[in-house]
Order: sequence, then structure tokens, then C-alpha cells
Amino acid sequence: MSADLTTWLGAPDDFAAGVALYAQLGTSSTYKQLFALGETGYSRGVLRRELQALADVALEPTPAAAANPVPAPAAPPVATAPTPPPTDAPALLQVRQQLKAARDERSQLHAQLTAPRLRKADRCTMVHRIADLTDLVQELQHQEAHVLEHGRLPGPVSTADLVDREQLVHRRNNLRSQRSRLRKKPDRAADLQVVEAELALIETKLNPSQS
Repeated sequence: MSADLTTWLGAPDDFAAGVALYAQLGTSSTYKQLFALGETGYSRGVLRRELQALADVALEPTPAAAANPVPAPAAPPVATAPTPPPTDAPALLQVRQQLKAARDERSQLHAQLTAPRLRKADRCTMVHRIADLTDLVQELQHQEAHVLEHGRLPGPVSTADLVDREQLVHRRNNLRSQRSRLRKKPDRAADLQVVEAELALIETKLNPSQS
């Protein structure tokens, strides 16, 4: 496979062939999403850089290289409709444990409200806490429904799924600020690479016709 990389790098005109090589050898899902959007100036530059890095790694001698050939890539999984997460999924367990704890505490406070000789100040404190717990229970119920539908806790939409131009521009601006900070921290090189990949993907989505 290193020979294929070397051949492609010698004449990097066939974008589709380069994408196929990265699909077999690359590991970044963000870059794969970028390349799947088609050939642009950004994606060509990123593809050539990443394949060059893979070629450099392939040239490094490894004792087990001959005994452990690279296996053929597995066929891509067939897209299926989303299925509910198992009842022991970590995200679902987390939400349900928090929901049970909030409900249990609220029930205990309700029972204590009628305790004899309870001071008015203490009763007021309990009432406020019951109100807070009721809000928390409702929020956790929303989270539980989200996990059951999407298989994950609520959170920001991934860049690959964003389609609104205003949201893309807003995320690009935030990532540019983050990139400026990361460039001053050599120990965060891996994080910087992720941010740059995200920015390249956003630029491609904002300027699909740029070449």
C-alpha cells in the first residue's frame, strides 16, 4: 500500500483515487467527511497532506511488518434506521439514575413538610427545594427522551450535520479563536489538527463551488 501512496503522491491529480486510499488507511472521521463532500481547493490540500503523512509513517521500519500484513478494508456498513439504545447504555443509565435520585429526594421532602414542630423557615426551604427538584425532573425527562430517540445525550450538532449558513459561520468564528490559542501551545498539536480539520470542513460547506 505504501507503493500506491508513493505513486499517487507523485501525480496527485486523481482526487477520487486519493480519497479511496485515505478511506483504507486514514483514521480521521472528520477528514473522511470532508473528502466525501467532493473536490475543492481545501479538500485537495488536506488530502495531499494527510496521505503524505501516512506515506512517511509507512516508510518507517517495523519488526512485525512482514508478519502482519495490512488486512483488506471491511465493507462499509449498510445504513439502517436508528434503533433505541439498550437499557444498560451508559447515557441512559446516567439519566435514569439522576432522575430516580431527584424523585426520591422530592418524595422525602414532601413527607417531611407535615412533620410536627417544623419551623416555618425550614418549611419554606423545603418548598423551594421541591420546586427546584420538579424543574430538574422535567429536564431529566427531556434528556431521557432525547437519549431514547438519538442514542446520546443532548449536545451541539456535529459540523458534518450543520446546514444552516449562519450557524456554520458562527462555529467557524469560534474555531478560529480556538485555533489562535492552540497555535501558542505546542503540546496541543493534536487538538490543533482537529480544529483545522473542522475549519476546512466548514469552509467547504460554506463555499462548495470553490476550487
